[in-house]
Amino acid sequence: MTQHSNPPDDGFVFVYGTLKQGCRNHHWMRGTPCMGPARTVDSYALYLEQRIPFLFKGESRYPVTGELYDVDAEQLAHLDVLERHPEWYTRERIAVRAPDGSQVEAWAYFCPAPIGRLLPDGVYLEQLD
Repeated sequence: MTQHSNPPDDGFVFVYGTLKQGCRNHHWMRGTPCMGPARTVDSYALYLEQRIPFLFKGESRYPVTGELYDVDAEQLAHLDVLERHPEWYTRERIAVRAPDGSQVEAWAYFCPAPIGRLLPDGVYLEQLD
């Protein structure tokens, strides 16, 4: 299994909600290379409130499915604005299974508390009105 290491201000970001391809905030990822589908190595809980998914690390429920992007420091700062890091979401590094099966460290945005209803599995599917 390959281990990748990333400098502190760039590397990979794991997106699991509205930033994924086909979802309403994907335009924030414009110009950022998508590495493909990915999944967290550890188990977390995924909640949904008013069409917004919240990743919560305080409950070990299931691996969460999303996408992996190769970001630079500028793109990460851009995403911090959307996610209101660190006032709302907090950005932390986690272990993610990359599309090629390797384990990489990636940034992910966590909510400090569970909000809304727990999703039955670790997959967010956007349902547009």
